[in-house]
Amino acid sequence: METVSEISVIEAAMAVLFRGGWVLAPIFVIGWFGWFLMLERYGYYFMLKGGSVNGVFGGFWNNLKKKGEDVAFAKLARRPYGYFYALACDVRDHRAEGPVAVRNAMEETRHRISVNLSRSLKTISTCAALAPMLGLLGTVSGMAHTFDTIKLFGFGNPALLADGISEAMLTTQAGLLVAFPLMLAYNFLSGCVEKVEKQAWSEALKYESFVFENPASNEIAGEEK
Repeated sequence: METVSEISVIEAAMAVLFRGGWVLAPIFVIGWFGWFLMLERYGYYFMLKGGSVNGVFGGFWNNLKKKGEDVAFAKLARRPYGYFYALACDVRDHRAEGPVAVRNAMEETRHRISVNLSRSLKTISTCAALAPMLGLLGTVSGMAHTFDTIKLFGFGNPALLADGISEAMLTTQAGLLVAFPLMLAYNFLSGCVEKVEKQAWSEALKYESFVFENPASNEIAGEEK
């Protein structure tokens, strides 16, 4: 029964694909490619988000002030690819060289991570924009098919006219179904990326100020070097 059911689903999908014409194939490919990139970007975003700044692992600032820097960074190191963790490591590693070296290292890390965060976002946006355009192309192709049928057979056979109209409607529907959720997910991800960048940079600047305003931290840095 399961085999018959699976075959029926595949046959139904192929029937829809043939009824929609050749335009459905690139719409299908663009949809899968766009969502593949979107899921990959979401995974990278959650990896960089970390969460330690907001207290998920005991709170970076709470540990820093009460238990010391080693404990605070040990908590952060549980998410070694976090955005804030990368910036905080720049502050810790370069503080003995002075504020200018620290800021330069932070700016370099910020630029590198920002480039990685925004990678593929333009491609995702392009996929979302292309899908309805391809749907419109399918609509035009379906209507042209319908008019050719009318030219050859007239209005006497509605079944023949239905093929062209079905092609036009299916491609339009497919293009919109691909574009709408992909664009919504893209806009949400773009907002999340901007938020995590601002939060991580703000907290890193706060930690930088703490380090250079706290004499004990500078003494420890000098001893380590």
